Amino acid sequence: MIGPRIREIRSKKKISLSQLAQRSDVTKSYLSQIERNICTNPSIEFVKKIAAGLNIEPEILVGWTKDEAFESSDSFAHMKEYLFDMDNEQLKELKAYIDLMLWKRNQK
Repeated sequence: MIGPRIREIRSKKKISLSQLAQRSDVTKSYLSQIERNICTNPSIEFVKKIAAGLNIEPEILVGWTKDEAFESSDSFAHMKEYLFDMDNEQLKELKAYIDLMLWKRNQK
């Protein structure tokens, strides 16, 4: 079923139901029904919209192929996924944190 897959990917990407509905231009209530398997036969157009909102290919969403970067245990691959979803303010905060970590490492 596609609903649990949407919920899993959305949760791993730390995207709220409301955020994904807005990004995908679908109603929050319908998305919720799909995720809970109340509605189980979404249109291909819906699948395409949700995939775009999650920044993945529709084939990955329906389970035809795997998202190697997302499935990988490699930390850098995970970071790339999150970086694309961050806004400018979040990226500035991340840069400040990285700068702090590097400064601490150089103090040793």
